[in-house]
This record gives sequence, C-alpha cells and structure tokens, in this order.
Amino acid sequence: MGNSKWRAVWVAGLALAVLAGAARDARAQRLGLGARMVSVSGPESPALDSSDSSRTRFAGGLIRLHATNSLAIEASMDYQSSTNVAETASIRNMPIQISGMLIPIKKTFAPFALAGIGWYKHRVEALDNGKAVASVNSTDFGYHAGLGAQVKLGNHAAIFADYRYVWVDANGIDGISGALRKAASYTSVVGLLTTLADGNAEESSISRGGSMWTGGLTIYF
Repeated sequence: MGNSKWRAVWVAGLALAVLAGAARDARAQRLGLGARMVSVSGPESPALDSSDSSRTRFAGGLIRLHATNSLAIEASMDYQSSTNVAETASIRNMPIQISGMLIPIKKTFAPFALAGIGWYKHRVEALDNGKAVASVNSTDFGYHAGLGAQVKLGNHAAIFADYRYVWVDANGIDGISGALRKAASYTSVVGLLTTLADGNAEESSISRGGSMWTGGLTIYF
C-alpha cells in the first residue's frame, strides 16, 4: 500500500474516532464564526505554488459547528495573492478545508485534534500593463490532520491556534510555476498557460505535503 493510501486510512481512522466521540455525547449544538491568520511553508505546501520557498501568510475565516460537547465540524477558507517581479503574472491561492474536530467545548483550555479534506485552488493570470489577458485555474484535492488548542474568553469568544499537515496529489500548475515567476513578458506567460491548458505541464500527478499554522478568534452564538 502506497504512502498516500496509508495516510487516507489514518485520516479515516481518526474520523471514526470523532464519530465515536459524537455517539457518546449528543447534546446541544453551538455555532461559532471566526477570523484567522494562516502561515504556510513552501515549496512543499499544497496551498502555495511550488516556486515560493518563503513562509507566506493568508487571511481567512471559518464557521465552526459544535454538534456535541466534544465534536465540532469546521469549514474554512483563506486567500492570498501575489505578482511576479516583472508584473507579468498574478497568482492567487485559496485553500478551502472541511475538518472534524475532537474538542471539549466547556473547558477553558481545550486541546484538540482535527482531520479532514481540502480543496486547494490556484488561479494564474497573464498581465499586460496590469490587465489580465489570459488565465488558467487549478484545484488540488487533499487531506490534512493536526493538533491545536483553544482558550475561552468568557462564554461567547475564544482564541485558538493549531498546526496542520497537508498533503495532495498536485496537478499541472506546479510544473510551470517556477517559469511563471521568472517570465519577463506577458506573451511568455500566455505561452506557459497554453502549455498547462493542453495538459503538457510537468509534475501532473506529484504527491506533496507541507505545514500550515493557523491562529485566530471565534465568536460563539
């Protein structure tokens, strides 16, 4: 069994543990809305294109539903954009994640475990004098798992931080992202996007993973 299959089995096992916790403790639901900052490490992180080796920050939001006193379901979306040095290409990254969380909601300090799935969206545009003349979109599907902690600030607010390891089978944008960063003219970018649209980009099915640190504030209702 390959590494990616073992990881999927591991996530499925954690999901079953989450469901078992839910079965033991089915009580009142509680909804939380929050904002968060995300720090993502490249080049191995699926949330980034592979040419960026720096630590990049995203901003985003989340909805968290506490189905029981020990189980929560979270949906989150983050966003980051950048332009290459020659200003011929714009690259936008948008991770969307769905997570199951084992978290004791009533405790002031609550460590938690999480696991889930995600869609890692990338959009690249060729720029001519600041205007988009061509574009291509890409989405990677992947898994994540991690640990974190929440600290309650009264009955209706909490701060949190967590670490998530993310892995995907990356698609074609990763094969041309380095060239996009270096493209000196928009015609070069258009040519690269045409290559990607034709399915000729390198690294069309490469498994890659990386780190994601998140922290933020949740308001509960």
